[in-house]
Amino acid sequence: QAGGKGCFLVNHSANYREKAQIARKVVGDEGKLGRIQHISAFFASPLMEIFDDPDMKGWNEPNNQMIGNGFCWGQMAHMLGYLYHVCPDLKPQEVYCRMSHSDKTGADIAHSATIVCKDCQEQNVIISLSGTALVPGDETQGVGKQARVQIYGKEGALLYAGNDSQYNSGHMELRRVSTGGKIERPAGDGFYFENTEQKGDGPESLQNFISACLGEEYYEGAGSLLGLKTVQTIEAMYRSNQSGKTEAVQHADVQKECIANA
Repeated sequence: QAGGKGCFLVNHSANYREKAQIARKVVGDEGKLGRIQHISAFFASPLMEIFDDPDMKGWNEPNNQMIGNGFCWGQMAHMLGYLYHVCPDLKPQEVYCRMSHSDKTGADIAHSATIVCKDCQEQNVIISLSGTALVPGDETQGVGKQARVQIYGKEGALLYAGNDSQYNSGHMELRRVSTGGKIERPAGDGFYFENTEQKGDGPESLQNFISACLGEEYYEGAGSLLGLKTVQTIEAMYRSNQSGKTEAVQHADVQKECIANA
């Protein structure tokens, strides 16, 4: 609309789901974990039919100034986008990453990375990130993606893992120092991550984009700066794999008030 507020949303469908919003509230707005110090995250997909296919050039071959292409660009962007949404104070600084590749296409199909971030108090937060496309099976035949996120802070931990095609495969757990580690379920039962449902009105990310276009209230699960921070982290992962050394991240460092009440 003329004179309306601009909107830029990235289609990280996991970020727009209710359980992601609850996780962000627990970690950020409510600060129930205290200052975040360590994150362990894993993401695996049954997508070798893509990354082993020489005809899938857009997924497998680098173009322009890209150093590489494959699972890291095609899939790990979703997990990183999720982490940066749930933990919005993270500012990536440097990365060490190693990858393995398809013999048929040269695309990366697995990786492990250590990402050093700063929080808004300039304290280190270490992310241990790994993933692979080597899950046996076919996503179009109902084989789901495997996701695991563990966020550890001085006052507690948030644990979330499951198969995104099976709602009953997991749930979100909050464990706090103040309660002796008693398991709480801030998001209730069930596991939701990416929304790949082909029926209905589309994923929550699309629904929120339509709401924004209509001038209605919407949820910003992934905005432009989150997208930029994700891309800059992955680009550093490829540079690190190529050089065999730790590489700096040119992150989107926008000074904001600290969100977590650590």
